Amino acid sequence: MPHCDAELSALIRQAFPDITISALRPLNKGLSNKNYYLEQVQQGFLLKHYSDAIPVHALQAQALLAQLGVAQPLAGYHVQTRLALFEFLPQRDDPLCLSDSLLTKLHTLHGLVHPQIGQLDLSVALSEAAQVLEGASDVFALSQRLAQFEPDICFCHNDLVKDNMLVTAQGPVFIDFEYAQYNDRYFDLAALCVSFSLSVREGNQMLKRYFSLAEVPLPEYAEDKLNCYVEVYLLLCLAWYQQRGLVSYLKPLQVLLQAWRR
Repeated sequence: MPHCDAELSALIRQAFPDITISALRPLNKGLSNKNYYLEQVQQGFLLKHYSDAIPVHALQAQALLAQLGVAQPLAGYHVQTRLALFEFLPQRDDPLCLSDSLLTKLHTLHGLVHPQIGQLDLSVALSEAAQVLEGASDVFALSQRLAQFEPDICFCHNDLVKDNMLVTAQGPVFIDFEYAQYNDRYFDLAALCVSFSLSVREGNQMLKRYFSLAEVPLPEYAEDKLNCYVEVYLLLCLAWYQQRGLVSYLKPLQVLLQAWRR
């Protein structure tokens, strides 16, 4: 078993004693946690070793969503070793698109009911981001703008970067629910705007499609609210990458922030 160190093998045996490993290799993906491809009798799995406490409730939510065909299936997890095992989903060569299929599956995700999961406090998150970013004195004003809009709370992924959306034979599938909590649905919509580098006009078109697919009227304030949430999401992303020294990610986000600011 190349690339399989003794410490990791021992953790796997502790977490999943029934698994016989035929192959194990690291995957060059994931910024927060370590990911591996694990094979057992020609069946592939994604093994994730969390750097912090394992997000049990988020994993349980992901398992429920997998039954609905919108998330990567969970094979098991072990709290003490911080290991989780997921079915390895073969990806298609097709490019990831902001399609009606993806937005429809996002509606399914947003419709999940999971009372054990808490709600993200954006005001706290913004305050923490302001401490990391220089020149973020407008964060308070942004928080005040957020408070003006009617909340639309639902279960949210909260980390819809492109790497967390796979193109499979069954259509788009969401992965990595580590940050999943209840939040305003506009946060996930803002994340899509950023991940696909949408202009303000393109973002508003996506917003209309999202509401149209659910046959729900678009609120009068929807475009202003999306604009505000895109700014919020971008500030949180900038702080997250800067805090970890991942400076190569900053410039594209700063350009988008200037394009969306009013």
